[in-house]
Amino acid sequence: MGDFGMIAIILLAALLSGTLFRKIGLPSVVGQLVVGVVVGPAMLNWVKPTSDIEFLAEIGVMTLMFIAGLESDLRLLKKYLIPAISVATFGAIIPVATFYWFGTSFLHESIGVSIFFGIVFAAMSTSITVDVLKEFKRLKTKNGQTILGAAIFDDVFAISLLSVFLVFFTNGAPVDGHGPSHGIGMTLLLQVLFFILAFSIIRWVATPVMNWFEKLDFPYSDILGAFIMLFTLASLAELFGLSAIIGTFFSGVAIAETDVAHRVEKASNVVSYTFFIPIFLVSVGLHVHLDKIMDYLPLIIVGTILAILSKLVGSGMGAKLTGYSWVDSAIIGTGTVPRGEFSIVIAQMGLAAGVINSDQQGMLLIIIILATIIGPLLLRYLFKFDHSVEEEQPAEVQQS
Repeated sequence: MGDFGMIAIILLAALLSGTLFRKIGLPSVVGQLVVGVVVGPAMLNWVKPTSDIEFLAEIGVMTLMFIAGLESDLRLLKKYLIPAISVATFGAIIPVATFYWFGTSFLHESIGVSIFFGIVFAAMSTSITVDVLKEFKRLKTKNGQTILGAAIFDDVFAISLLSVFLVFFTNGAPVDGHGPSHGIGMTLLLQVLFFILAFSIIRWVATPVMNWFEKLDFPYSDILGAFIMLFTLASLAELFGLSAIIGTFFSGVAIAETDVAHRVEKASNVVSYTFFIPIFLVSVGLHVHLDKIMDYLPLIIVGTILAILSKLVGSGMGAKLTGYSWVDSAIIGTGTVPRGEFSIVIAQMGLAAGVINSDQQGMLLIIIILATIIGPLLLRYLFKFDHSVEEEQPAEVQQS
């Protein structure tokens, strides 16, 4: 079957599974992740992760983070900056330490492989957590903005850890088109420069540029201009050694400060949620292979438990240390549990660099998918104990 046929299956499967899971009171994102396993190579083998599907999925990640930026309140992000940094810091340190122990003591792997396992699970799936927060109308709450801010710093920490690791393991050479091509100091300096550039664009550039696009005699010129800014900042983020999704998030934050934000958000939701985002969510499950799952079942079970607990405890500790209640800390910690696209990319880079073998990569991918599925389920359960949503959520969100 060609790519067009597989895309049709992905969209239909996403629609049916998302509808079914919402009817039974579960997040639709979980249904779309699960159905990816069902229609993918793991079970029915109707859909395979081709380069075209992976490209469309990557666009889905970018548009999802762009919308998250559009719907973010810059004032709230600044307000919860310190808690977000604390959550991201402990949410990265604890998984690295946990999987270092798991690798050296439990699996008897080398120090390098064990550290790499930790880096894989230090990263959280920003986009999947954002999708769950949006579905349950928690994105603009105190906890939602803390999770979102932590997710951005979490990506920075994970990328920095990966950069340092690859510098030592590959002598600074890029791996399969990724990774650092210069020293650690320069890598970190470039990342800091990108954040300075991003905030400068938000403060001084976005409004006049979007006003110029809006005045052009062309249909939907402001919408087109927004997507131009999205891909421009995504490209700049990669140029400065960061993940493209960080650039897309900040492009959304920048446009949120302009007069065309509402029109852009409405158009982006239609384009993204009817095509790109379902492809991304289903494509995550396409990476699961069950042929050797029984051989590694005990390790997968232990690894999944550690993947969940290390983020829950680490990020939750970061929230608790900055004054959050136990319930809020548990929600924030659970919100960082899902892994996903970034962890999958890191695992693939480790295979390309010769850090891990194909069996280890397969085991890591299954743990990533399981944590990504279980995380939103736990988060939905904890939302039952969150009594601060109504008073903290803006009126326009409550009415939507």
